[in-house]
Amino acid sequence: MKKLKELVCNFNVLYVEDEKASREQVGSIFKLLFHSLDIAFDGEDALQKYQPKRYDIVITDINMPRMDGIELIKRIKSQNPSQNIIIISAHNNSDYLLQAINLGIDNFIIKPIQIEQLSLVLTKIAQLIHAEKISKQYQQELEKELKEKTTILSNQLITDELTGLPNRNALLKLANTNNNIRTMLLISIDNFDNINITYGYDNSDILIQKIAHFLKSKMLKETKLYKVNSNEFAIVSFEKSLKEMNVFAHFLQQNVEEHTIKFNNISTKVSITIAITEGVDCLLKNAHIALKEAQEMGQNRINIYKKNSSIERLQLKIQEYMPRLRKVIAKKHIVPYFQPIVNNKTKKIEKYECLARIINDKGEIEVPLNFIDIAEMTGMIPDITRIMIDKSFQIFQNNDLEFSINISEYDLNDGYLQEYLQKKLLEYNINTSRVILEVLEGISAIGAKRSLEQLLNLKADGFGIAIDDFGVQNSNFERVHSMQVDYIKIDGSFIKNIYNNPKSYMIAKTISEFGKSIGAKIIAEYVHSKEVQDIVIDLDIEYSQGYYFSPPQKTLLKN
Repeated sequence: MKKLKELVCNFNVLYVEDEKASREQVGSIFKLLFHSLDIAFDGEDALQKYQPKRYDIVITDINMPRMDGIELIKRIKSQNPSQNIIIISAHNNSDYLLQAINLGIDNFIIKPIQIEQLSLVLTKIAQLIHAEKISKQYQQELEKELKEKTTILSNQLITDELTGLPNRNALLKLANTNNNIRTMLLISIDNFDNINITYGYDNSDILIQKIAHFLKSKMLKETKLYKVNSNEFAIVSFEKSLKEMNVFAHFLQQNVEEHTIKFNNISTKVSITIAITEGVDCLLKNAHIALKEAQEMGQNRINIYKKNSSIERLQLKIQEYMPRLRKVIAKKHIVPYFQPIVNNKTKKIEKYECLARIINDKGEIEVPLNFIDIAEMTGMIPDITRIMIDKSFQIFQNNDLEFSINISEYDLNDGYLQEYLQKKLLEYNINTSRVILEVLEGISAIGAKRSLEQLLNLKADGFGIAIDDFGVQNSNFERVHSMQVDYIKIDGSFIKNIYNNPKSYMIAKTISEFGKSIGAKIIAEYVHSKEVQDIVIDLDIEYSQGYYFSPPQKTLLKN
């Protein structure tokens, strides 16, 4: 009984018994065991006592006047299905017992009550109740912990860890739920990549914190500061007009530029570029468009968003062409067109340049001007180059002419060219010496080590190397010389008006002389008339290419 009392000493119990002698006798035992005990003399009395209270255990007789134990159990279970109930009865009717069991009682005790049986039943119920309480408490603690962690995670999702400011998610949430936003500034720290390299990422983080604190100190009434990206902040206003925010943007820009930031023995200044937008639709998107335009103009700029900008037109073009281009590539609806390159001494076609065209849904041919920039931005250039190599090799396997294929920095970055070209040479039985790879001058000017190594390896394999559009990039004569190029193609912008533009004439002459000095042959592009061709011959340029001889054709010409 001592152990039992330890188990049940905190329990609140309702005891229902209609026989006075049993009620008093058993009740006196229960009073010693339980924390509190309410005693009822029948089912109706018990139900009245049960209504305002909750009990750990209800212990009831079955056979009682006014309302028997079965009906009481039904009423209690309808209110609280999980209520723990024990039946004490001398009633030996199995139907009653079966009904009680079906109603979900937890145990029963037969009269006359034996202390051992009472102790055993109460111990089982007590252990069950304790287990339920522990489980419930554990569940509550889990729910509390989950709620706390959910709150923390929710805050983390909308808070920038570095500055403590609301982040991009918070700004997007605000924009989606609040139509009162009137204007917004998007602020970008200029040259942030250089700042990372100069000071290191840890110091750059401190710099960002300092700038965030500085911007916060300059905020206007009814404006809110957000940290949008690694080096971008946004200021949202619910009241200020576009004109007022423009004035504020100039104020901020000047103050940031004049402010010296000091930390960790570092003293530095930064500049910012700011985009300004108004309205509730696509605020952040429009701000980024305006910011991009401002950054293209230079640093420390302020730009107000205007509809139908060049970037928006480009985005629309990408949306239009990208799925079409993917479809074209998947179906290999890219075809090579061939423009002849004429030897100016023999007057014969010695080689061709292979130029990509696409077949659109209507079966029409489209020129690169319509799609090449989209292909570059979406990473599809290597796919196009592969198709061009395959289809061009297929055409030239039936003759012994030389032909050139344009390759780009995107192809070199992918690193597939050497293996793929060798595979196609074997497949179509073409000698390496017949293939010229045309690369833009910009590749050599950029001087990426991996790209240059690939070009030299390709040259060592026997491929000819041509520099295309020479003269329009940052011309690097020394690098072109070190690459041992086989051909230099003078950009058409210098050739097309060479007959009436002295500057173009001198540039073409200089390039031609330079080519001869390094053993490279010169090709003049955009030869469109006899006047141009006569001067090209006059300059002793070896090859000519242009509409004077033929536009790009679907088939090869006959000499």
